[in-house]
Amino acid sequence: MRNIHALESSGVKTADVAIKSAPGKVYWLTISDTLATVAQLNDSLDDSGTDQWQITIPDSGYAHCVFDPPLKFATGIYLDVPTGAGDIIVGYV
Repeated sequence: MRNIHALESSGVKTADVAIKSAPGKVYWLTISDTLATVAQLNDSLDDSGTDQWQITIPDSGYAHCVFDPPLKFATGIYLDVPTGAGDIIVGYV
């Protein structure tokens, strides 16, 4: 039988935060903002690991990014928001 994992949602995040403190995969990410926002996904438990992905969204921007294949994280999934304060939701396992 195949092992199936349920996709989880991070809920709305607006600042740096650990999304998952174990290995995982990111399937999608949605950003909505009123100020320009930079968002990065980092392979770590804090902001000390390697950035796996980054996006910059302009003022009043929106993006829904689907990763196929999903982005793989060996240590953990950490959302780094160095600028701006957008509403960010991460879909992961």
